[in-house]
Amino acid sequence: MVAAALCATVRGIAAEPSVALRLGDIDIARYDDGSRLKISMEINPSDINPGRDHEVVFTPVLRSADRTDSLELPKVYVAGRNRYYYHLRNSDLPTGTRVWSASDKVAIQYRQDVDFQPWMTRCSVDMRQELSHCCDPLRQGPDTPLALLDFEEPQFNPEYEFVALTGDESIERRAEGSAFIDFIVNRTEIKPTYRRNRSELAKIISSIDFVRNDKDAIITGITIKGYASPEGSYSNNVRLAVGRTEALKEYVRNYYHLDPAIMSTDYEPEDWEGLRRRLLKLDIAHRDEILAIVDSNLEPDPKNAEIQRRFPKEYKFLLDSIYPALRHSDYTVKYKIRTYVDIAELKRVYAENPSNLRPVDFQRIASTFEPGSDEYEAVYLKAAEVHPSDRQAALNAANIMMKHGRLDEAGKLLDNAGDSPEATYSRANLAALYGDMDRARSLFDRAAGEGMAKGASRRDMLDDMRRRERVKYLVTPDKQKE
Repeated sequence: MVAAALCATVRGIAAEPSVALRLGDIDIARYDDGSRLKISMEINPSDINPGRDHEVVFTPVLRSADRTDSLELPKVYVAGRNRYYYHLRNSDLPTGTRVWSASDKVAIQYRQDVDFQPWMTRCSVDMRQELSHCCDPLRQGPDTPLALLDFEEPQFNPEYEFVALTGDESIERRAEGSAFIDFIVNRTEIKPTYRRNRSELAKIISSIDFVRNDKDAIITGITIKGYASPEGSYSNNVRLAVGRTEALKEYVRNYYHLDPAIMSTDYEPEDWEGLRRRLLKLDIAHRDEILAIVDSNLEPDPKNAEIQRRFPKEYKFLLDSIYPALRHSDYTVKYKIRTYVDIAELKRVYAENPSNLRPVDFQRIASTFEPGSDEYEAVYLKAAEVHPSDRQAALNAANIMMKHGRLDEAGKLLDNAGDSPEATYSRANLAALYGDMDRARSLFDRAAGEGMAKGASRRDMLDDMRRRERVKYLVTPDKQKE
């Protein structure tokens, strides 16, 4: 009969767990710093009726989701009258263990803090229920599930928003340089074989050839600006600068039989600014005094004479070593890249010289590939490389960098992506990937306010992630029923 009664009681625990275990409250939470887990509950012993000679032992147990790890918390003993006094007389329980009488009217305030282990990220909290009679071994009844814990942060999976590249302005470039043509004293005609003129003229010719040999380039203008050094009279230097510049222009025009309309000239009779730049790099006596004369309001001829008079030694150095470099001709070859219509030609230029393509050309090429494919992404990345100031190209390239986990590079690209709703949305994605969900939500909300529907849906998704139930209670405490 005792055994039968015992079994009946254990079955009663399983069949009616609310009779054997009634909680006035239960609270399970992880500390903000994630280091500890708090488990507290209120157990009402007066609701437990194990019988005069029996006791019920409740043991909270944490179990990992895969059941490979577990942790038992301190036990709670609730004993019938005879069993309760037996423990008090014999002190037979482990040190620190307390036993409650089933007739107690005061609720048991149970609380334990434990170090948080990785396996607790997803685990269950169950209450083991065991029944004992006198000196018989504990007889285990079914566990009562208390809660399911899920502290695993849900993974944020961004949805990237690419934009079409629309920049269609003609690409205009220039090739620039300086040539140091030697002229016979006081003469303006060019002698190609005189001194180093052959190599200096070759500089200009090679720059023009570079453009002319590009089948996709069209020369729109050639400008030559001549400079003379400060020695000699200013009026004669004007004559020389104008005449020598015109001579060089005609040499180039006749060499290529160019249309005169695309040729232009300018001149600087005396290159005082060039002298100033070179003086700043020199370490010579009286440099600062010479610089003061260069920067003074004196007319050119008195200015040059003043340097020669006050600092004859330094002036001779300048005349021999610096002034020759001030007699130069700066040239600029302006050209534009023709536009393309045929997609095959666009791909040919992309393969040979992608810098000749406009953003809209890259878009047309990208559109021939499957979105998200390696080829598709390569085109957008090249567009951002060729056009670093194009906001749309920077935005698309940033999305690709995020997709491949290169977040720092994505951030740098987004610095150049402007303030469009799509750029705001992409910055929200980046913030979320960095784990800054507050900033991500704010940016998604801003994108939504700017009219981007996807921003609203992603904002709402983050809200759902925040509200998700980390602790799912499987019992209803009595206090919640009231």
